[in-house]
Amino acid sequence: MSNPEQSISLEVVLPLARPQAFELVVERFAAWWPREYTFLGDSLDDIGIDPHLGGQCYEQDRGGTRIVWGTVLSIEQPLYLRLAWQITPDRQTIADPAAASRVMMSFREAGEATRLELVHTDFIRHGESADKYRAQMASPAGWPLCLARLAAMARRR
Repeated sequence: MSNPEQSISLEVVLPLARPQAFELVVERFAAWWPREYTFLGDSLDDIGIDPHLGGQCYEQDRGGTRIVWGTVLSIEQPLYLRLAWQITPDRQTIADPAAASRVMMSFREAGEATRLELVHTDFIRHGESADKYRAQMASPAGWPLCLARLAAMARRR
């Protein structure tokens, strides 16, 4: 079993300069986030991150209904983005950002490319499901899949 006190730490090198990598990750979130990992699925019209302190991470359907799945806790373009990850292990939203785990994305220059370091912490905030959730997000179908989609999109730019 995994330990909910442990963080998930992953990195991916994106073949983009740091400002372009940040822009792809944050401002063009819909371009790379796996559609099968959205709440709205086929009715999804938009998914994104409002890139400012307190900004919402959201999905919206064609009728204008908005689902909030995260909150921007800190951001400094093009250096980092820190989110309250307001999604439960059984794919429900968490209304209170204080009750959610944390995701930190740091953008580091790597020559002409950018190394994105992702750290997902505070799984313990998810209570009894913390262990299971950490294992899900660390599995090949969790963050590794999401970062692979991001890297593939970065290579197409």
